Amino acid sequence: MARCAKTDLLELPNYGLPEASLYLHVPISTLRYWVIGIEAERPLVRLAARHPRPLLSFKNLIECYVLEVIRLSHRIGLRTIRYSLTTALSKYPSHHPFADYNLTTHNGHIYLDERDLVDLSKGGQFAFREFMDSSFRRVDRKQSGLAKRLFPFTERAQMLQAQVEASRTVVIDPAVSFGMPVLADSRITTGFLASRYRGGDSISMLAKDYGRKEREIEEALVWERAKQAA
Repeated sequence: MARCAKTDLLELPNYGLPEASLYLHVPISTLRYWVIGIEAERPLVRLAARHPRPLLSFKNLIECYVLEVIRLSHRIGLRTIRYSLTTALSKYPSHHPFADYNLTTHNGHIYLDERDLVDLSKGGQFAFREFMDSSFRRVDRKQSGLAKRLFPFTERAQMLQAQVEASRTVVIDPAVSFGMPVLADSRITTGFLASRYRGGDSISMLAKDYGRKEREIEEALVWERAKQAA
């Protein structure tokens, strides 16, 4: 169950709150509560950097994505989330358990899904596997379990409807293009595609230039429009 103490690319402070809010379709006020907290409640995420301004690492980005999936798609309350996180922090070595371990949910419970299935919302009790089905397949993980890529939802509505098999055209990978959103299997940022499109290049021209399908270019542009509308 041990994890590497430090992986530079995964823990590098790289995303401001406004940027993370756009990428994850999470209101910035919600993000601020999760990563900074309030006087009466500690933050849920151990932020990569606080000064001179709050910055999230890729691990922090994954944690916030997982929190939103649990809260929004699986409709699990904050009290259960906070208790489950406290359980994970007390029983496992990672400072970022919601990023570093496979999680799943069922009937309002949060489970850590490793060699054993552990019910975090019941203080770490072991559970049966028969009913389990992964709810977090949009996070790609290394063989060790560490998150390595995130395929963000194109639109917030997909998260609301728990469409885990929605398009995986856009990916955030800390090892590619400084962790900016790109077309999957490329270094072409969605922002660059959007700037060319605004400059007059057609979808068919962009698809031809980069050897991609037109629907992939369209999806990247939808992603960029969704960011701008957030």
